[in-house]
Amino acid sequence: KQWYQRRVAITAGELNYFTNLTPGICPMDYSRFCDEDFDMKSWVNGALQSEQSPNTLVMKLQLLMQEVNSALEDKTSALLSDIPRVVTEIHALSSEALLLRNQMVLVKTDINKVEKETVESMSSVVKLDKIKERMLSTERKLKQADNWCILNDHIDQLFEEQDMEAISEKLSEMRDALSALVNLPDYDSRCDRLNNLANRLEAMISPKLISALNNQKTSEAASYYKIFSAMGRRDELYNYYYRTHRTLVNKSFTTIRTTDTVDVWLHQFYCSLLELYHGEMSWTSSVFESHTIVVLNLLTQCLYSVDLQHDINNFIPDSNKPVQSLQNLVNVMYRFANSLSRDMPEVEHEIVEQLGRAILTPYMKHLTTLGDKVKSTLLRDVHALPIRLRKTSSDSLSELHSSTKRIVTQVSGYIPICLELTNGQTLTDVIAAIEFYFDLLVEKINTLIREFRVAFGVEQGSQAVLQEDHWVGFQSCFRFLQILGECYMDIEQLEKEMLAVIAQHSAKEPPVLKNINFWREASAAKHASNSELLAGCCDGSVSSLFVKTFALFSKPINNCNKLCVDFVLSHVKSNIHGVHLSKEWTSEEGAVFTPSPLTYITTLGDYLLLLPQQLEPFFSEENLPLDTALRLVQFTEFPGMADDVEGDAFAWLTCICQSTMFTLVEMILRIPKLTGAGCKQLSADVGYISNVMAALEVPLSRDLSDISKLLALPISRIEGEETKTIPKYLRGKILAMRRSAL
Repeated sequence: KQWYQRRVAITAGELNYFTNLTPGICPMDYSRFCDEDFDMKSWVNGALQSEQSPNTLVMKLQLLMQEVNSALEDKTSALLSDIPRVVTEIHALSSEALLLRNQMVLVKTDINKVEKETVESMSSVVKLDKIKERMLSTERKLKQADNWCILNDHIDQLFEEQDMEAISEKLSEMRDALSALVNLPDYDSRCDRLNNLANRLEAMISPKLISALNNQKTSEAASYYKIFSAMGRRDELYNYYYRTHRTLVNKSFTTIRTTDTVDVWLHQFYCSLLELYHGEMSWTSSVFESHTIVVLNLLTQCLYSVDLQHDINNFIPDSNKPVQSLQNLVNVMYRFANSLSRDMPEVEHEIVEQLGRAILTPYMKHLTTLGDKVKSTLLRDVHALPIRLRKTSSDSLSELHSSTKRIVTQVSGYIPICLELTNGQTLTDVIAAIEFYFDLLVEKINTLIREFRVAFGVEQGSQAVLQEDHWVGFQSCFRFLQILGECYMDIEQLEKEMLAVIAQHSAKEPPVLKNINFWREASAAKHASNSELLAGCCDGSVSSLFVKTFALFSKPINNCNKLCVDFVLSHVKSNIHGVHLSKEWTSEEGAVFTPSPLTYITTLGDYLLLLPQQLEPFFSEENLPLDTALRLVQFTEFPGMADDVEGDAFAWLTCICQSTMFTLVEMILRIPKLTGAGCKQLSADVGYISNVMAALEVPLSRDLSDISKLLALPISRIEGEETKTIPKYLRGKILAMRRSAL
C-alpha cells in the first residue's frame, strides 16, 4: 500500500513541472498545494494580488487540473502494468530465502561433526607447538651461553683498545647472556667478572665524564649517559653529576656565608640555586631522558649538603627580635620556593615532596617553636615596661596608660605572623604566649596597686608617701580604674580583630611546599588542636581566644576598686578615730540639752556629699572604659550590697555609703558606756547620717536602723517583743552599753 502511495503521489516538483509546460498560462507558483499546512484563503488572496480577474485564475486552475489528472492516469496505468512482475519477483525471492535457511542448517551440522572428529588432532598440534617453543627457547639459551664465552674472550682486547662504546655494548650482551646461566655452578663468579669489567669501564670513563659535566660538553655527556645506561649504571652517572655540582655549590656557599650574617646573604644563596636550576634544566634536556627529575634531585642534594640550618640556629637566638628575624628569613625562602614552583614542569609527587622537605628542613626547628620565641620576646618586653610608682600618682598613671597601649599594639602582630609563617599550626602556642604576657602584665598592675595603697597610706600601718591633696589622690584612684577598664576593652577589641584575621586567612604556601605535613609529624596532638581551633574560628564556634586573660584581668580591676573604696574609708576612719571614747557618750543631762550632731558626723556627712561632685568628671559624659571596669567589679564582696547590683556609678557610691555605715556601726559598738544623754546624742548623729544617705538616695543600713530603734527604747523594753527582729548580738551590745552607765 505504501509503495503504491509513493508511486502515485504528485510531488511539488512535478506540480511545478506541469506549470512550466505552460508558462504563459500558469505563471504562478502552485507548489504550495502540496504543503501539509496549506491555507486556501491565504493562497487565494496572494494569487488575486497578481491576477486582476478571478475568472482568469479559475481558468488557469482548471487547465492545471486537467494536466494533473492526465499525469495521474498515466502513472496509474504504468503501475497496474508493473504489479504482476513485482509479485512474481517477490515469490522467487521468498523461495530462495527458504532454500538458504535449509542449507545453513546443513552447514552447521557439518561444522559440529568436523569439530568432534578433529578435537584429538588439534590437541596433538597444540602440544607439538609447545614442544617446538621449548626447543627454540633452549636453543636461544645455549646460544647465549656460548655467546658469554665468546664475549668474555674478546672483552679484554677491547679494553686494550679503549673502545668504550664497543665495551659497553659487549657488556650489555654479556649481561643478557648471563641471565640464561642462572643455574650454572659458577654463576656467582661470572657475576663478579661482569661487575669487575663494569667497574673497570667506569674507572676508564669517570675522568672524562667529570670533565664533560664540569665544562657542559653536551655530546660527550650524552655519549657517556648511553654507556652508563647500557651498563645498567645510570644511577652511578647521576651520582657523578650530583657530586660535581654539590662541590661547586658548597664552595659558593662557603664563600657567601663568610661575608655577613645569614639574613644578608640568604637571598644571594637562593638566587645562585635558581640560576643553577635554570641553567641545568636547559643543558640536561639534551643529555638525560628524565632531565627534570635529575635536576630537581640535584637541588634537593645541594640543599641538604650545605649547613644552612647551622647559620640559622646561630643567627635567630642572637637576634634582638627573633620572631621578626625568623619572619624575614622565611619570607626569603618563600620567594625562592615560589620562583622555583612557577618554572617547574609537572613531575612525580614524591620528587617534589623531597625537594620541599629539603627547602623547609633548616627552618622547621624554629617554626615549630614559634610560640616559645614569641613568649621569650614578650617576656623581655614586659620586664622593660616602666610600670612602677613615680613621684606623683599622675606620672605613674600616665606611664601605666602608655604601657598598656604599647602592650596591645605589640601583641597584635604575632597572630598574623603565626598565620603567615605556619598557616596557624602554632596558633595555640602563640595564644598561650600572649596570655602568659598578659598574666605578667596583671602581676605588674597588682604590684602597682599595692604600691599605691602604701603610698596613699591606705594599707594598715603605712604612712602616706605621696604628698598630694586628698581629692587629687581620689581622682587618681578612679583614673587608675578607668585605665584598667580601657586596657580590658583594648584586649577585647584585639580579640575581635584576631578572630576576623584567622577567619579570613587562607593558606598561601608555594606549590612546592604543599602536601608536606611537618606539623603532624612533629606532634599529632598539637596539629589536631590547632586544626580544630582554626576550624572553630572559621565557622564561628570559637568566640574567644583569651579566656584565661579575661578571667585573670578581673582581679586587678577588683583590687583597684578596693583601692578606691579603701582610700575613701581611710579618710572616714581617720575622722572617727577615737570617737568611741568621747565624753559625750557618758555625760549627764543638764538643764538644757539640745542633742545636735557632733562635729565628726557632720564632717563625715559633708565628705560623703562631696563624693558625687568628685565623681562628676568621670561620669558627666559616656565613659565606656570606666563602665567596663565597674561592670567587672564584684560589689557583693562589700557589706550591705545586694547580689543583683549593676556595676555603675550609683553602685559604687552605694558601696561607699554602705561601707561607711558599716564602719560607723563598728565604732558605735566599741563605745564602752552610754548614758541617757549619750543615747540622745548618738541618736542625733545616726539621724543626721540617715538624712545624708537620703540625700544621696542610699537606704540606711539595717544595723544603723536597728541601733536607732534600740537607742530610742527604754532599757526595759530592749529585750521585749518589739525587738525580736533585731539581731541578738546587737541587742546585747546596746543593752550592755546602756546598763554600764547606770
